[in-house]
Amino acid sequence: MVEKKKLIHEPYNKLKGFMRENGIIYSHIAELLGVTPTTVSQKVNGQSDFTVSEAELIMRKYNADTA
Repeated sequence: MVEKKKLIHEPYNKLKGFMRENGIIYSHIAELLGVTPTTVSQKVNGQSDFTVSEAELIMRKYNADTA
């Protein structure tokens, strides 16, 4: 049986919605950050966290609003 990783924070549902609305997939974010799509999935789904610099890169690349 595969053990489910414990969440360290709630999933980023607003980011997921933004990605869905704009056709952004995990591999796009992964390429931008220099990580794997699996790592991005873990970060988005609460199993890991984004660094401040990673969040800034995403915001700049996609002109994301922080509100």
